[in-house]
Amino acid sequence: MDCPQSEQYLNLLRTTGGLENVAEEAFQDIQSSFQCPVDYGLPSTELTAVRYRFSNPDQTRLLIRNPRTGIGRFIEGTRRVYVLTNDEWMANRHLTTDPRWAGAYSYPPATILLHSNGNAPNSWCRNVLIHETFHSVSLYSRIWDNPQGIIARHKFLIEGITECLTGYVLFKKHLSCYNVWKLSSQGKCAIGYRPTTKLFCSIAQIIGIDPLANFYLSLERNFSAPWNKFLEEIHSKGFTKFRYPLDHSTAYRENLFRDECVKNINGFKRIYDSNTQSLDFSQIP
Repeated sequence: MDCPQSEQYLNLLRTTGGLENVAEEAFQDIQSSFQCPVDYGLPSTELTAVRYRFSNPDQTRLLIRNPRTGIGRFIEGTRRVYVLTNDEWMANRHLTTDPRWAGAYSYPPATILLHSNGNAPNSWCRNVLIHETFHSVSLYSRIWDNPQGIIARHKFLIEGITECLTGYVLFKKHLSCYNVWKLSSQGKCAIGYRPTTKLFCSIAQIIGIDPLANFYLSLERNFSAPWNKFLEEIHSKGFTKFRYPLDHSTAYRENLFRDECVKNINGFKRIYDSNTQSLDFSQIP
């Protein structure tokens, strides 16, 4: 399904300060959609020093190489978002990781990378920028290396909540974008990580969006306290038997988490089993 606003939105990048403007819009949309405070995991005042340490002694770690020109540009200063052509995306796998992705968040240099690839499914639009901005303001943007490997161990927990919160922001702030995003099964405006997004949207329809946002956007510098608070919030909704212990060294298992929801959150299975209601963000209180 094509989004009628996509071309108009991306045309903003051709104006002076266009990328910075849409990046700031994404950040403000997130800030104003939730009751909890929202801030970047790495403050702007620390970006330069962190990037220097990350690239020292090998400066090419922060070089976005352009294979057509043989030169490139550096990730530097306090700039957080970069748009890469398809050639650049493919030539900089040390930063972009996967050729199929429409966007990526690189934790050590705290950088959002957006894949510009025309109308291809792996090209970015507003939903991708909001998704990657969520990564940059998440609890995990503060604890990504404490301990090493936590991002990989919690990958589908991270991506599921990220895309769920993205859908919520689209519904609240950009309804036409939301309608295309929700209905698309493929293309650049389609829901990412659909099965796990469906899981968290189904939970949010019962417990509300705040417990998910409070956990994922926590300003804490450890995992355990925000996760335990998330469990407490589920219990406070009346689901006192819900148990899913998780810590920074344990791998998140979606099948086990889903089974716990089915068993101990009344009404979850009915919503989750519905192909329409399970991704209906208008039903989230």
